[in-house]
Amino acid sequence: MLRKRLGLGLLVAGLLLAFVLPCGTALAKWDKASPDQVQAEMAKGNARFVNQESIHPNSGIDRLTLAGKENQGDYAVATVLTCSDSRVPVERLFDMGVMDIFVIRVAGNVMKTDEIGSIEYGACHVNTPLVVVLGHTQCGAVTAVTNELVGHGHPLERNIPPLVAPIIPAVEQTMKADPELEGSGLVEKAIEANVWQGIHNLFMQSAAVRDLAKSGKIKVVGAIYHVGTGEVSWLPDDKAAAILNEAENDPARAMNPMSSAEGSGHGDGGEKIDSKHGEHSGSGFKSLISGIALILALVLAFVALTQNFKQDGLCGKIRSALETLWHGLRGR
Repeated sequence: MLRKRLGLGLLVAGLLLAFVLPCGTALAKWDKASPDQVQAEMAKGNARFVNQESIHPNSGIDRLTLAGKENQGDYAVATVLTCSDSRVPVERLFDMGVMDIFVIRVAGNVMKTDEIGSIEYGACHVNTPLVVVLGHTQCGAVTAVTNELVGHGHPLERNIPPLVAPIIPAVEQTMKADPELEGSGLVEKAIEANVWQGIHNLFMQSAAVRDLAKSGKIKVVGAIYHVGTGEVSWLPDDKAAAILNEAENDPARAMNPMSSAEGSGHGDGGEKIDSKHGEHSGSGFKSLISGIALILALVLAFVALTQNFKQDGLCGKIRSALETLWHGLRGR
């Protein structure tokens, strides 16, 4: 009897955690180094890499064994979004190892839904204090977009134009700011502008990341990796802070940090994962089911704690029926 009551009590507690706790609350472990400390260590690691003095930490069999047993969220200290370019070996250029960096790679280090969602996972669930948007010199994606905008483009495979579309505003802003720029000089400036564009997109589309950044739990920074020297140039913190402030005051920003929230009127409706079709659907049905499920769980707990509880009596039948309905709802 005691075992059954305890089990149902744990069920209720689990439901409350699942439906109530948002990103970055009590479940997150913020006992790691501060964002500034992490950035400083990454800068030191990059200096070792540039000077051919890498120590390759956390790369041995002990670390691999640990990775097979432990949660990465207890170890990773940075989320890095960078380009897929083979000249950008993320862990090596920062002289870091297994379970140190949550890495997201995509051509042109563009910032769209997939990348933003991955950063949210890194910041909210892997609990990394630092988020780095890392561009690099000689970026082919930025070069292709620049060539297209100045009239020297060429046909591309069908999926590449929509992939690199987020880079267009960065190149256009660069051309507008300095109409005299051209060739490699234009591409170089556009590469940096693309990093800032990515940070802007991140803050505009992720309320969760904005909230963590405002609270100081995480820091979002930009950087450029020089493929010919191995050096990482860190971009100014104050500009990233200014972009955060600008996004926070933009009425078009995403408002809801969680997928179960109601829409805000800016295309920010809560969404859920449809396990049957791999698509997203509105959160209204999920909210209804979640509410019913929580009520049922509370009823189950009440029945379990009833002093006259009997498995083969009326309470037992009620309990059995509620459990059947509960499992049916969870399976939707």
